Amino acid sequence: MALQPEGVLASCQRVETMLRDVQQRVLVPRAETLAECEIQLGQIAVLLETLRESMVKDGAKDGAETGAPSVFPTGNTAIRQKLQQIRHTARKLKIQFEYGSNYYMGLLQLRLGTGYSEKGRPVLIPSKARSCFEG
Repeated sequence: MALQPEGVLASCQRVETMLRDVQQRVLVPRAETLAECEIQLGQIAVLLETLRESMVKDGAKDGAETGAPSVFPTGNTAIRQKLQQIRHTARKLKIQFEYGSNYYMGLLQLRLGTGYSEKGRPVLIPSKARSCFEG
């Protein structure tokens, strides 16, 4: 069943809202928060895939510049703008994840590091397996 333009706009708005929620939640990373964000990002991926499939079925190829499918043969500016907003929000979230990853890797490097490899990657001190827990 094909989505109508109003349904596509509503789905796009939901995706953008979910992405912004993930952005806010990862500001204070905790294991349970990150697990919930992972689930939410999975839901976003499913929504986006459903939208893509609907656009491919209902739309014509936009062929000229990107080869990406358009939403409908006539094109819908509101939907295109909303998809651009989603792309922009997703890019910001990607940068946020990269920054957090680099930050924590730096902390590990300070605590457990012995220098850098020839490829510029941090080299961590290998830990020895323990046969018992320290109390």
